[in-house]
Amino acid sequence: LTLLFGLASINTLTVISVTRYIKGCHPERGHCISNSSMSVALVLIWVAAFFWSAAPLLGWGSYTDRMYGTCEIDWAKANFSTIYKSYIVSIFICCFFLPVTVMVFSYVSIINTVKLSHALTGLADPTDRQRRIERDVTRVSVVICTAFIIAWSPYAVISIWSAYGHPVPNLTSILASLFAKSASFYNPIIYFGMSSKFRKDIFILFHC
Repeated sequence: LTLLFGLASINTLTVISVTRYIKGCHPERGHCISNSSMSVALVLIWVAAFFWSAAPLLGWGSYTDRMYGTCEIDWAKANFSTIYKSYIVSIFICCFFLPVTVMVFSYVSIINTVKLSHALTGLADPTDRQRRIERDVTRVSVVICTAFIIAWSPYAVISIWSAYGHPVPNLTSILASLFAKSASFYNPIIYFGMSSKFRKDIFILFHC
């Protein structure tokens, strides 16, 4: 369940970055983002998360008790089995490397598009509103990408490190797991603290 919801969170962040990329860099394709397409995206998010989290239960990969109150993928078995190693390498590529690449590309493209749009206006000195928009888009994009990488990179690195036979101290493993599992907690905080529209919708929802 921990892996299932963690992967669903990663997939959701990736889809959010893609929708923001389409809206910000290709507004002429904005019609592609509809209720039906978002419904399909949500289904794919959970199907992919379920596939990768259920695979060890079917023999591709394995779970083990980490002795500190949680069950996680048994990275060490990759030393003795090509099948287990193929699962770990596959989940690393598909569930970490590719999402990070997509998110970085999307947000960097958004930042460049905002800067380019200002350059095309021909204004040597952009207005305060333009500066504020560019600053806010840049800040939110950098924070989201940085938070994701900080949360999941240690876990991904020690997983691959352990899978190739290198020992990992228990404390390091625990801290990496805590960082990864904390992502679902502080993502809403980032949006609440940095998005005025998100705050406004929250206040309306709770009749503040």
